[in-house]
Amino acid sequence: MHCMVILVNWKRTLDTCACITSLERTIGIEWSAVVCENGSPDGSAAGLQNFFAEKYTERIRSTATPQVFDYYTENTDVPRITLVLSPSNLGFAGGNNLAYRHVPVDVKAEFIWFLNNDTEVEPDTLPQMIERMRQDPSIGICGNTIIYAHDRKTVQAFGGAFYHPWSGLIREIGQGKTWPCAVDINAVEARMRYVSGASMLVTHEFINRVGLMCEDYFLYYEEIDWAERGRKVGFRLGYAPQAVIFHKEGAALGSGKSTRRSMLSEYYGILGKLTVTRRFFPWALPTVYLFCLLQILRRYIQGYRVRARMMAEVLLGFRCTPPEEE
Repeated sequence: MHCMVILVNWKRTLDTCACITSLERTIGIEWSAVVCENGSPDGSAAGLQNFFAEKYTERIRSTATPQVFDYYTENTDVPRITLVLSPSNLGFAGGNNLAYRHVPVDVKAEFIWFLNNDTEVEPDTLPQMIERMRQDPSIGICGNTIIYAHDRKTVQAFGGAFYHPWSGLIREIGQGKTWPCAVDINAVEARMRYVSGASMLVTHEFINRVGLMCEDYFLYYEEIDWAERGRKVGFRLGYAPQAVIFHKEGAALGSGKSTRRSMLSEYYGILGKLTVTRRFFPWALPTVYLFCLLQILRRYIQGYRVRARMMAEVLLGFRCTPPEEE
């Protein structure tokens, strides 16, 4: 049995290298990875190439666009790491999809793990997730326990989150609890509307029937879209509580909570919320608009008037281009 791991790098070379290093400690499961360097302007491509060249044997697969490099361990015919260099930033879904499309043709992976590059994993994380999916073949996407990397006793999420269509509000399940703790798997899975994009293990069958992530979102809400599409064809969501990853939340874009969020994060957050509502919950558009207005008013009162104006322009359809990075 083989698992393919998919990573996207955006200006966080050291995080990606740390993630790969933690994956090397995985026990009991054969794996290989495809890393999409998503057009970072900071020299990330050269940094990743240097890191992989020191650890593995490099072979150039393609010098066309995108450039593709395969890296092998000793005495293996299958690349351990494939590095795909995107010429531009394709967003979260686009970067993951590009990486998936460059999985080596001779790799027959039953499971595909879409994993954030700003995570580090425990040695038994992947085996625990695969075991949960084997227990219930109807699970199309499986999540795991996500712990904050800066506070390794505090839970960010038990697998994923609850999404309230009427308001567009998201509540990560288990957030703030002290780890380790007892978890009711059935209760978590019953409440979970989507699996966190930080760690999504999917089956090959799921991708064949549902397709890859929708690239309309660029950033945020593609996990809800994927879960809703899977639900329509009979797949359910799963959760493996003892499978643990440590997440440096919002490292690449500043997507923390409230006023700590970047302008880009605010832009894609409100745009994604409107897109997913129109697509799957059109009956909730009036109340979602109301909650968005309240969010904009809150930003204005907090003194973030430029941000509030930008968000209002997105809500009213007057803006369709993202702000400059801060």
